[in-house]
Amino acid sequence: MKRAEFLQFLRSIFATEEAELLCTEFFTLLPRYVDLELSGQNAAQLLPQVQHHFGQCPECYEVYQALLKATRPEEDHR
Repeated sequence: MKRAEFLQFLRSIFATEEAELLCTEFFTLLPRYVDLELSGQNAAQLLPQVQHHFGQCPECYEVYQALLKATRPEEDHR
């Protein structure tokens, strides 16, 4: 295990909560989270369990980043 992976593993252990969001539950809430962000609302405040899951699961965070990138309107680069 690489040092960065090990440190992420340790951070996720110490950041655990009594009630953790499972990946399946995360994927159910993810579209709503992204919609909230795109509409300018504070998604992290409205769905804190999703925000917390980002720190626990790098794979889910990557899916979130990809979805966010795919759904953001392209900026006008004139």
